Amino acid sequence: MAMNTENASGDSRQPGGAGASGHDADELVQRLRSAPAEEIMTELFSTLLSTAQVKLGRRDARLFIDLCSQALEYAGPHVPDELSKQVESALGQLRLAQVSAENEVAKKGDPEPNDLRRIPSPPPSQGSRAGADSSHRPASAASKLWVPGR
Repeated sequence: MAMNTENASGDSRQPGGAGASGHDADELVQRLRSAPAEEIMTELFSTLLSTAQVKLGRRDARLFIDLCSQALEYAGPHVPDELSKQVESALGQLRLAQVSAENEVAKKGDPEPNDLRRIPSPPPSQGSRAGADSSHRPASAASKLWVPGR
């Protein structure tokens, strides 16, 4: 007896259908499984940086900037130096643009809908490069200047 793989609407492409969507999922798994880590990291960095750029001025932009920075810190030894330099450069530009955009948003006074309720702060760095930097950071909690990684 053959098993029917269509959902109640008869369309196997709808969520819950095992036809095309199951085949697409299998293809995605195969593509991810065989893709080099560098390719996946490049896509991840691109997504995080693009999202942060679109959300400049919002608190959630900081989340994506800091997340990208943390991912780079962890993956850095496993990706080409050129990619690391490109991501670091983009992060530097985004940090400056974020501060400027935050000032503009502050002048307006109205937060955008669906922004984070509080300003995200990244976890303490555990990498050797960041560990060396953290010993030279000022300990003043009164500073309101956003310094990534702090």
